[in-house]
Amino acid sequence: MPLTVPEQLDALLSKLRGSIRRYVLLRGLSLTLALLTLIFWISLLIDTAWFRITRLELSRETRIFILLIGAVCIAVLIYRSVLWQLMIQLRRRALALVLEKQFPILKDRLITVVEVAEQEGRTTHTPALSQRMLDQTLSEACRLSESLQVEQVFNYRPLKRAFLLAAVAVLSVAATAVASPATFSHWSKAYVQLAQDYWNRLNGLNVSVVAQPGDRVRLFEDGLVRHATGSDLTLLVETQEGKLPPEQVMLSYRTQSGARAKALMTPAGEGKFRHTIGNLVEDIELTVTGGDFTTVRPLKVLAVPEPQITSMTAICDYPDYTGWDERGTGEPTERKISSSEITVPMETSLVLQAAVSKSLRGVRISGREFELQLRRADDGSWSAQQRILNERGLIEKQEDFSSSVNRVMNADDLLVALPLFVTSGEVSMTSALASRQAIPIRESESMRIYLEDTDGIINLEPIRLEINGQVDEPPAVQTRLAGIGKAITRKAVMPFQGSVTDDYGLQELFFEFRTEKEEDPTTQPTERQPDGAREFVMEKSEQQPLERFDVLPLELDVDDVLYVTLVARDGDDLNGPHVSRGETYRMKIVSDEALLSLLYQDELNLRRRFEQVIEELERARDDLNQTNAAAAGEENAAGLSEATQRTLNAIQKDALETDAIRAAFESVLEELVNNRIDTPQIRSRLQDKIIEPLAAALSEDFETTEEHLRLLDFALREGKTPTVSVETCLADMDQLLTNLARILQEMRKLESFQEVIELLKGIIEDEKALKEKTEQERKNKLIDLLN
Repeated sequence: MPLTVPEQLDALLSKLRGSIRRYVLLRGLSLTLALLTLIFWISLLIDTAWFRITRLELSRETRIFILLIGAVCIAVLIYRSVLWQLMIQLRRRALALVLEKQFPILKDRLITVVEVAEQEGRTTHTPALSQRMLDQTLSEACRLSESLQVEQVFNYRPLKRAFLLAAVAVLSVAATAVASPATFSHWSKAYVQLAQDYWNRLNGLNVSVVAQPGDRVRLFEDGLVRHATGSDLTLLVETQEGKLPPEQVMLSYRTQSGARAKALMTPAGEGKFRHTIGNLVEDIELTVTGGDFTTVRPLKVLAVPEPQITSMTAICDYPDYTGWDERGTGEPTERKISSSEITVPMETSLVLQAAVSKSLRGVRISGREFELQLRRADDGSWSAQQRILNERGLIEKQEDFSSSVNRVMNADDLLVALPLFVTSGEVSMTSALASRQAIPIRESESMRIYLEDTDGIINLEPIRLEINGQVDEPPAVQTRLAGIGKAITRKAVMPFQGSVTDDYGLQELFFEFRTEKEEDPTTQPTERQPDGAREFVMEKSEQQPLERFDVLPLELDVDDVLYVTLVARDGDDLNGPHVSRGETYRMKIVSDEALLSLLYQDELNLRRRFEQVIEELERARDDLNQTNAAAAGEENAAGLSEATQRTLNAIQKDALETDAIRAAFESVLEELVNNRIDTPQIRSRLQDKIIEPLAAALSEDFETTEEHLRLLDFALREGKTPTVSVETCLADMDQLLTNLARILQEMRKLESFQEVIELLKGIIEDEKALKEKTEQERKNKLIDLLN
């Protein structure tokens, strides 16, 4: 009969098997609970330590990595301590050996029964003796199993340690839940919700940039802000609403080139801190730490160039009176501004076309009396406001002309066109835009231009532009009388010599005259008219002859006084016309004889001056001759040199005086001709006998003598052999004196002629006096007869 394990023993083994599985499961679950708690505390510790060190939350990736490591550890623990052990097959033989080992009383009976039972299934015959022994063993095993305690097999210390760890873990978590509920909320936000900002900070800071001009506060957008290259970077840190201000704020930054720096920010008011980084020339990354706050990601400041005007051109529409719109006249209509200054005639309309380096969002133009603000909307349209300022720079009036500016203001990405109107009148912004489609600018306006690009960067130093409105000045009359004196005859002609100029063109030129007895002057146009010329020249030439005022048609009497003025008028039809008057000449009308007498006195004075010139030349000639005769050797060479220099100086001086005398005689001749009292004999004597010989003496005799004296003087001073001898110089001077004496003789003949004229004048005056005396005697006799 085959041997089987009795139910009693099988139940014992099954009980042991179940106890083992419960032991494994309880221990594994306890360890798992303890590990979960450990992971909780480790993750919380890592997060807290990181925050204490960096004031930053752990990144989401780091937290996920920690959770993954924890999950792997739990999975390994469950697998090793629970699943793997539960999957092990607990056979009856192994269980029997465990009991045999734990209970020696069995004396291998249980293991014998289990092994024989397992072998019976493989054998078909068992001897009788062996069968009785097996039955006896089985019986004793069953009897002994009744007293066995399965629990004694287990070592409960590992289970108890697991229970203790689990209990401690549960108690720590429970205590934390009671004492600090926020800790669980914090851990949940960090590792369950994976929130970005999960630390409940006491301090909170906002970082911004204070940009110039105007202390404009600019916020970081997506951790980025652009700042002008070369300008100072001022950082402003403000405490967030509802947060406590930190005691101090630390700024750390790193430049693009790798340089690092740290600085404590300066308190700038309640809850505010500032720090300035001078002369920003490259990009920087910065972090701000204060209390338990720090910037999550480094803030980046990009150094970008300021918006600038790369070129500026003025398209000018000049007033018609200037004539500048005509090609080749005045300034061109398209003018490139290269020196920050432009001067245009008053009442000029111009369009400033400024090519800029960057796309613009706004333009601000400031002047002495106004401020113009232009801003571009997202749709490209421009809005505009003008502020009228008083002397102290305060706003007196503000005008909005957005509806009009879009018609006159054009801009694309890199070009701004601004129409202006330079005027001296009082014109409002609204009326100027309506009538001229331009912004009015007063004369001599100093403009400061600020450009704001799409990044909000404004040029720190304004772009200066001087617009000078050139006022059309009155014409400049610079004339004099040529060949005429203050006394003239009734038939005289008054020649005017000189020039008349105007900024943009002369419209009319005329004489204005009156007698002393008249109050209102009379006008008479000149023979030639300027016809818009900027310069009108009156010279002794065929192309530009003198302008002459004829006195004869006025039919004046002797002793009358005549006032004559040359008047010029320009073509300014907007702010003018402007009229200028030259010098007013007071002319006294005299008889022919009286004028001849006056001219005789002038000729007499000229002759005396000429005689003095001849005397000086004779003395100089004698000085040179005597010095030369006395020079017996080299010891007198110095004396000869000095005499030569004295003679040369005398020649030069007397040449100038002679030329002045010649010009004076020409003036006398012109005065005779202009007063119409000349005769062919007088003209021939003055021109042929005096003026032309004087000119010949100057161009020939004086020049030859001076040249020879120069050569002699140079040789004597240098100690060289003269190429020109003293005798040659003396001969030159003799020839000069001979020619001058001949001219003096003609002057004296002229004097004799003038003496005859003076005698005739005396006879006429005596006759006139006798006639007046006779008339007076007749009147007296008639009065006596009546009495």
